[in-house]
Parts: sequence; structure tokens; C-alpha cells
Amino acid sequence: MKRYLLVSIVVACGGCVSLGNPFVHVKPNYAKLPAEVMKQVALEIEQAVQKGEREPNIADRDGIVVNTDIIKQAIRTRAARSEIVNAFLDSGHAFESQNGLISVLRTKDYKKSSTSKQRDRNALLVMSENENRWALYEGIVEASKLPSGSHSAVQAIFHDARIQCLTVGQKYEDAAGNMKAK
Repeated sequence: MKRYLLVSIVVACGGCVSLGNPFVHVKPNYAKLPAEVMKQVALEIEQAVQKGEREPNIADRDGIVVNTDIIKQAIRTRAARSEIVNAFLDSGHAFESQNGLISVLRTKDYKKSSTSKQRDRNALLVMSENENRWALYEGIVEASKLPSGSHSAVQAIFHDARIQCLTVGQKYEDAAGNMKAK
């Protein structure tokens, strides 16, 4: 039994690497990135997602490329599920993590106020949303030919843009790792 558990852990961790490792958070390096342009693009994308715009017209500019099939599909899919993601954030049981992903607050209250089936659906929602976010981050870094150390800066920029788009009461993690509500 222990052998199967160990194999499962190794396989699961190996799978995480292909999507980027969510357990490692590197300090953002903005030096090799057109940060101001990236901030504008990130805000436009996050505003379009919040509005549910599945085909936003966001232009490539100053070396930041967003018009690829992978990036467009990630935006389209996120926009389609934005209402559900916002409802989950409104519940108080999820938050915007400083690593640019959405996370579940696994509290007693969450377990008490939801069924196992609802928690499974929420877990799938979070996994799907985070997969599209990774596709977006990696797609921009690759299409824009940004240096390999740019991932954490892109994540941080999108996190900041997402915080601007949150509604009152939705939770997020600040730069120091503290939980805040907008």
C-alpha cells in the first residue's frame, strides 16, 4: 500500500511540473519585461474576462503578444466561466492567490456549508480556471519571447490586474501573504 501511495505522489508531482509548479513562488523580476505594457494588457484581459467577453479585441503591442490560438482559447474559456468563478469568490470560500491562481479556503465553515459533491465541483472549477490561467501566462511568455524568469512577473502583474477587477467582499492574498477582502 505504501508503495502505491509513493508512486501516486511521484506521478502527481511530475504532472504538476508540466503546468508549472504551483508550490514554488519566485520573486518577480520586472527588469527584462515591458512591465507597463504588460500591466495594460493584463488589465484589459481581466476586464474582458469579468464582463464575460469571449472574443475581446486586445491588440498585441510593444512586444507583448496575446493573439495566439492558445491565449485566445484561455481567455474565451475563462470568460465563459467567469460568472461561476465570481459566485465561488463571493461565497468567501475562495480567494485570489498571490501566485496568480485561484485557491479554495478549506475551512470548517466551507465543509459545513457544502456537500461533498459541491466541493468536488468547486475543486474542478478551480483546477480548470488555474489550467487556463497557466496557459495564458505561459502563452504570453512564449509568444512574446520573454526571458524564462518572466513567469513570476507575469503572474504578479495578472494578480494585480485581477485584484482591480474583484468586487466588494471578494478575498485575495496581498504581497505579504495576508488575506484581504476588497
